[in-house]
Amino acid sequence: MRKLEREEGLRAVTAFFKVFGGRPQIPEGDVVVKSPGEGWHEGERRLLGVLVPVVAGAAVFDALWRLGGAWLAWAGVLPAGWLLLQALAFLLGGGYPGGQWRRWALVLSVWVVWICLADPISGAAWAAGLWLFAMALNLAAAACLVLRGVLDHPRFCTTGFRLLVAVLVQVLSLGAGWLYGWGWTVASQVLLGCLWACGTFLPNSPLFGPVFRRVEGKGALLSIDDGPDPVDTPVLLDLLDRHGSKAVFFVIGDKVRRYPELVREIVRRGHEIGNHTMTHPAGTMWCAGPGRTRREIVECSRAIEEVTGVKPRWFRAPAGHRNWFTHPVLREQGLELVGWRKRAFDAVRRDVPWIVKRLTTDVKDGDIILLHEATPIAKEVMEGVLRGVSSK
Repeated sequence: MRKLEREEGLRAVTAFFKVFGGRPQIPEGDVVVKSPGEGWHEGERRLLGVLVPVVAGAAVFDALWRLGGAWLAWAGVLPAGWLLLQALAFLLGGGYPGGQWRRWALVLSVWVVWICLADPISGAAWAAGLWLFAMALNLAAAACLVLRGVLDHPRFCTTGFRLLVAVLVQVLSLGAGWLYGWGWTVASQVLLGCLWACGTFLPNSPLFGPVFRRVEGKGALLSIDDGPDPVDTPVLLDLLDRHGSKAVFFVIGDKVRRYPELVREIVRRGHEIGNHTMTHPAGTMWCAGPGRTRREIVECSRAIEEVTGVKPRWFRAPAGHRNWFTHPVLREQGLELVGWRKRAFDAVRRDVPWIVKRLTTDVKDGDIILLHEATPIAKEVMEGVLRGVSSK
């Protein structure tokens, strides 16, 4: 029985990339340190590798201009900037990327504050503005991390608390409009809408609570949604047996009631059963209230346990669209929300070679691959994926 691997924040040092960084891109051959705070996100490394030198270079250019005018600034910005970066890297130190980032952020932020207070019309004001914009985004992301930490705490991960938060933010938004003008209400509603959409519609967004996309151990994990199906399930089970592979079947509660023998056969052959809601409301789960959310999750788990005697431990939302009230119910039921690393929309597309290639390219140990049954191409896709994964 494979375990989920918690990976929030790995290889990211800034709050922005911890929240919105997506999948870290790991160059081939790199040694990855997976201790929290000691890794490096490739996209983040590239962005900071441009942002920090540009802002530091602008600071050098501004200082040289003040000392000797335009000729000294243009002639000396590259050598002086290079020397400054080397000297600061040596002086600031930092045993790991997180510490390095905090030191650099502090130094550059001090310079930006000085520019804003002492000479707001400086020629380097554009760099100060760029840095302030980056820090504002990072501060907003840090607030998201704090919110996520609070929401994930056992004391606060309840439906009642989330209802309270939802009401409170609306009251604050309306209050800001009443006191300072309705532009504040519009702006706050846009911000809240964007955050809500990220937490709801981005399948692997951890904004509302943890989402697991990897498992421990060697090899990828196949996950199969929307079953059991009287046509596809027996075929897929035979294919998995032939290749010596195991999978997680995320089943729909209504289908569990209709085809109990198929669910028992899945368990008998050594595969795992996951909760995929009772009725699979793919188009409306995102806007379901607390009562309906609870019914969809609890009744599916009950159906699985009654038929198999096994209590599911993993949950996947229909189309990956959970809602604001999903995580409290999952915590009460002892379920973990599972996303994926590889997806090819095989429930709606019919181009089998394209789907297989997308699902099997650059697969790494622990990746969760999303497949579907009850489709016209389920057998062909499974055959291609099993061949592609086993050949790596």
